[in-house]
Amino acid sequence: MTYYIYGAEDSKTTWKAETLLTVCRRDYKLFLLGQDYTINQLQILVPDTNFVPHIYHGSRYIGGIKELYDYLYSEVKHEKQFQNETKE
Repeated sequence: MTYYIYGAEDSKTTWKAETLLTVCRRDYKLFLLGQDYTINQLQILVPDTNFVPHIYHGSRYIGGIKELYDYLYSEVKHEKQFQNETKE
């Protein structure tokens, strides 16, 4: 399933989200504020927001960069457990 990043061009946290997903070998699509979407469109997805990036996994809202770290940690942990169980 693809991750969707709603970020901004000069945002360090957007770059961190891209890097993290690349290192974890996850497919993602990046949308840039002002090029691919407007602040009004973002407000529809995430009301009262004042930061980027906002990250989705498919249609599931993950949150910002901290939530992405937590989500990926849990996902990778489950994958490792599954691999270990299938080896036994």
